[in-house]
Amino acid sequence: MIPSAVGLSARGPLLSGVVMSVRSALSRPAARVGVAAGALLLVAVVALAVLWAVQRDQALPNTFVAGIDVSGMTEQEIVAALADDVETRENDPITFRFEGVEHVLVPREVGYRVDAQATAAAALMRGRQGLPGDVVTRLTAFRSVKELELIEDTASEGITGWVEDLADELDRPEIRGGVEIEPDGPEVVTTASQGEVVVDRASTLQLATAAIRIPGPEAFDLPADTTVQPITDEIIAATAADAERALAEPLVLRADDASLELSPTDLAALVVIEEVGAVPGEIELQLVVPEERVEAQLAEIGAERFDITPVSASYSASRTPPTTFDEQEDATFRPVSANIEVESGRQGRAFDVELAAQQLTELVREGNREAELRLAEVEADFPTERAEELRPTHAIGTFTTYYQAGQVRNENIQLLADVIDGALVLPGEQFSINEISGERSCEKGYQPAGTIVQGELVDTCGGGTSQFGTTTMNAAFFAGVQLDQWRAHSWYISRYPIGREATLSYPVLDVKFTNNTDGAIVVKTAHTSTSVTVTLYGVPRAEAVSARHGEPTQPRSYSTENRSTSELFTDQERVIQSGTDGFTIEVRRIIDLVGGGTEERTITTTYSPQTRIVERGTRSR
Repeated sequence: MIPSAVGLSARGPLLSGVVMSVRSALSRPAARVGVAAGALLLVAVVALAVLWAVQRDQALPNTFVAGIDVSGMTEQEIVAALADDVETRENDPITFRFEGVEHVLVPREVGYRVDAQATAAAALMRGRQGLPGDVVTRLTAFRSVKELELIEDTASEGITGWVEDLADELDRPEIRGGVEIEPDGPEVVTTASQGEVVVDRASTLQLATAAIRIPGPEAFDLPADTTVQPITDEIIAATAADAERALAEPLVLRADDASLELSPTDLAALVVIEEVGAVPGEIELQLVVPEERVEAQLAEIGAERFDITPVSASYSASRTPPTTFDEQEDATFRPVSANIEVESGRQGRAFDVELAAQQLTELVREGNREAELRLAEVEADFPTERAEELRPTHAIGTFTTYYQAGQVRNENIQLLADVIDGALVLPGEQFSINEISGERSCEKGYQPAGTIVQGELVDTCGGGTSQFGTTTMNAAFFAGVQLDQWRAHSWYISRYPIGREATLSYPVLDVKFTNNTDGAIVVKTAHTSTSVTVTLYGVPRAEAVSARHGEPTQPRSYSTENRSTSELFTDQERVIQSGTDGFTIEVRRIIDLVGGGTEERTITTTYSPQTRIVERGTRSR
């Protein structure tokens, strides 16, 4: 049993006496060994008793708690010595900085506590675990340091909850943001841009847990994965201001005496905000007026306000030719000089969606409220300069055919002549009567008149216009131009040049020629009560064009068809259609070219016999 402690004043003499007794015994040789052993044991026991007495209820030497030396302190003294450190541990803030804001964790507020009493008790347990180990511990305590940690309630759930709450508060998705224009109002609407934030919960928890156990305040940059704000606040604000300025007042577009005012609402329907660039943080915004919006909002009204139709140049040529030519048989025609004046055309303009979109974009960005509208120049199909280059100089071909005054068919011929009059055929282009006139219907004013249908003359709308086809074909024949399409009548009609004539029937039977001259050809027509004339004005390619007719060959006699009719008595008859014989004839076209050389072409025409039709009466008297 450990001896009771004695006062410090008695401990010195007691130890001294023990030592002196041992020394005296050792001085006697015989009993020295036994006595020495006993004396040493006695000294050790006494020394341990003294040590136990001295260290009673006190921490052993070299005992430290959280870096504080508590050697020789009682439990309450240890608690008092730890008080400041405990206070610091529980209240020193741990700060996480993010985007200029500090988020502070106070350990005590999340449940962190230091148990000072338990910590002091743990310090006093050093060397008080039981014999014999305590002997070694107490003896070595004088030269061996023992470091003890504070006994803590780390409040792991509280810290974890605080970190989770902070992450939930700060985590956010990326929002591109930008500026939009709402047509209703109109109103400029902005959406703030923000980068993505994902707080690293594990790293934040690790930092907080470690910092709690370190005395003094701690501060960290919050561990978080972030992306750059796609569009800066400055760009959004500046663009919104530009948009509001663009919509503040009407914008007026002018062109000569025409104008168009765009109200703020009109502008709001036109203007959009587009991004420029793709690198987050460097994206710019700009006001744009897209072509598709101009097309939808302004194309129609822009055309109405600003379009001016171009006018092609034309030629002033007399409908009456400088010479009359109506030869039915062999003949030669030479171009006749004519005074053809150029009537100047006019350049047009048109509202152009692309130009308007570009200009409106510039205007809304600059804040201008009025401007001369840029319009597209529209060239006439036949500009004045080109007309001058190709101006006809001669009547290169003309022809006149005749009819009996007062006939219905004459009205059709004259109507068609008026439709064709003034037709312009540029070099390389093809002239077509049917293409110009279209169907010659009664709705267009053509009258029913005689037309050959399946070998019989019957009335159809536009009947008789084949005479105009014949007249045009002959004018082209003697002009020396390229003859592309024509077809003679089924049987020979004596009022037309034999082998040099053509019939018309929309859309199949046509008269076509190609302008293979170096100038423009103007087709002029004239008519009287008894004649129709077609004249081609142009630049001659021929000095003379001749027609040489051969003799009719391969004659074929006509047949007679008898028909019965109750309209006549039995002893009466009437001729419905006179019969004519059929035959074949060749006509040579000889062109003496300007500058020398000739071109020849033989035209072969085969006429069918015209059936003689006789009606005989069946009616009794």
